[in-house]
Amino acid sequence: MIYHNLCYCFFIEIELYMSIEEKKFLKKIGANVAKQRKAKGFSQLDLCSIIKMEKSNLSSIENGRQNVTSLTLLKISKAIGVEVNSFFE
Repeated sequence: MIYHNLCYCFFIEIELYMSIEEKKFLKKIGANVAKQRKAKGFSQLDLCSIIKMEKSNLSSIENGRQNVTSLTLLKISKAIGVEVNSFFE
């Protein structure tokens, strides 16, 4: 529980220092991750079990609340069978 609260505070702090453009960028990437995941028939839990990620982290990525790393995008793309660049379209 303490870890979850610390992560939540970290996400809020990141949002405070992001520009509107940066927030929109993360939301776009997250929406594309969710769109591609659903199109390939994966639930969040399915994907999380494959890439060894907590569901709350994937949810934060898909909702644009977390600044996802390039390596995480690579893992997601390989797991669902799409190119990484599809998240940026």
